Amino acid sequence: MMLTQWRAGRLSSTDEFAGMRVTVQIDGGRTKLRGALRKRTPVAEIHNEMGLVANDAPGRSRAAPNQSFAAEWREPKLATIFIHNEKGRMVKKSKATIDGTFSGPDAMAEIVAMHLHRLGAAKARSIAFISDGAVWIWDRIDAIVKQAGIPKSVTIHQVLDNCHAVHHVSLALASLGIAEEDRMPLYRELRTRLRNGQWRAVVEELQTLADDNPQIGQLQTEINYLQRHGDAGRLAYPTFRGQGLPLGSGAIESSIRRVINLRLKGNGIFWREDNAESMLQLRALVISDRWDERVQQMRSIRKTTHLPTWHWTPRPMSSKSEPEPTVKQNAV
Repeated sequence: MMLTQWRAGRLSSTDEFAGMRVTVQIDGGRTKLRGALRKRTPVAEIHNEMGLVANDAPGRSRAAPNQSFAAEWREPKLATIFIHNEKGRMVKKSKATIDGTFSGPDAMAEIVAMHLHRLGAAKARSIAFISDGAVWIWDRIDAIVKQAGIPKSVTIHQVLDNCHAVHHVSLALASLGIAEEDRMPLYRELRTRLRNGQWRAVVEELQTLADDNPQIGQLQTEINYLQRHGDAGRLAYPTFRGQGLPLGSGAIESSIRRVINLRLKGNGIFWREDNAESMLQLRALVISDRWDERVQQMRSIRKTTHLPTWHWTPRPMSSKSEPEPTVKQNAV
């Protein structure tokens, strides 16, 4: 409903983010959704030459159901938006905004843009987008900023989660098959360089190893990953640190655990999509302590707007602007 009002230009904005440093973190979780029922394929019993059931026949300790349902893993998208202080930490006694959807990356991006507009991000001091390396996230940042009506006077930062960047350095070295005691000193050296903003030196070091081992395709993949984000300015950690920006995406990782993993994901848990979407929304509101606030908003909106279903068609938000790696590709 809030999205409908926003699209119609009737969703007002507040001053909650006026003059503040804002952080936006986006990621995806995992939930199993149940599909249509399907008939069970009967398993024929195996008989021996005497007509008796063989010992290796299918077990019959309990009656088998005549039908079951198809289930598949889906990635619910989740975002958390909050204000941080000059040390990159969430401001005490402030509330984060958590929201998500099963409707895909375009829908998630539009939801983020709607919340930034609603919370007054156009008056913010800065907005930092901090996430892992998923292309679907970074490819939609420009559209989010544009749709939210963020003016050029607001500084926009893009930060690749430091732990994810370092992890890809580890994966690159591990692909060489070097013994751990020989690999760890080099890993620590490259990790320190990366955290000090010397990502080009890290890429050059790894590229030298890749040139000597052209048969290892994974090594080049990790180099391309670091090169892409470095070229986009997401690895300038000393600069980010000096500007008081968070360097990690721990807030969204925690939100995924609390909103999704503790209720929507688990052994033997399957959801219908409508129910999963509803539960995702409810848990996001409760965990962010914005339940009462949203109920009041919905009561006000329902006086003029009523939708028969939660399904909606998101706007195209992909800008296809992710830069291609500038290093050469080695033959595998």
